[in-house]
Amino acid sequence: MRVPRFWATAGGSVRGADGRRHFRDAWGWSMSSVAEALEIAQRRVQALLADPRPIRGPGGYYPRVPLREMILDEVLLDGEQALVITRNRYGAEILNTDRVLIADVDLPELADVAEPPEPLAVLERLGAVADWAGARPELGVIVYRTASGLRVFVTGVAEPATSSEGQRILAELGADPLYRELCRTHGTFRARLTPKPWRLPRMGLPGYAWYRWPHASRWAQREYRRWLERYEAATNGYAVCRLLASHGPPPSGFEARIIERHDDRTGVLSALPLA
Repeated sequence: MRVPRFWATAGGSVRGADGRRHFRDAWGWSMSSVAEALEIAQRRVQALLADPRPIRGPGGYYPRVPLREMILDEVLLDGEQALVITRNRYGAEILNTDRVLIADVDLPELADVAEPPEPLAVLERLGAVADWAGARPELGVIVYRTASGLRVFVTGVAEPATSSEGQRILAELGADPLYRELCRTHGTFRARLTPKPWRLPRMGLPGYAWYRWPHASRWAQREYRRWLERYEAATNGYAVCRLLASHGPPPSGFEARIIERHDDRTGVLSALPLA
């Protein structure tokens, strides 16, 4: 897992065969310096200008380049990132790790029915996960309820983010295909730690995406701080996860530290509504 610490943007233009001038810009990233990030951005721009045909369609929610997110905190083991907390493009805090498997299981049929008693869709999936865990007693399995589905932590899996076993487990647990692609592409699992802004009645618009990080100006930085104050105030009274079940051996070592960090920030033990 490599979550870049530095980002820079570059732009340029070229006149195409149609006589029109085509403009392109790109972001570059680096683990070590802004200068290296800028060099990468300039190389990417030159590659885009070499083929100035119109860009067709978006790159998808999870691009194949590193995710451009502000790092709020990170834990290193043997010099490598083992746990990184970032703020995503709509402003929520995200746990990133390659040290424990996390499956995100969407259940669209819930239609935001997030409070007890649990609907049949959740109970059926919960039973399926229990059967899956019972057949693998060597693994630890923790199941949480989210506002729109389930979140499953699986401990005891070697190299879960990059191994074929990790990908197989995600598929067997019914993890969202886009999420599985994210894990495969970036070698990491992700779990949202704070509520989605649009689920908070007091937030409204605009959203954080209007002034994404790195902030392009002092105005954008100031607006971000104002937004963050509103967001943090609005999250009071809401949780992200509720613990439903656990199976197998309890987590230990660094896996336990990750789960403890997750549970504390998401409000797992509270009785607050989910958002």
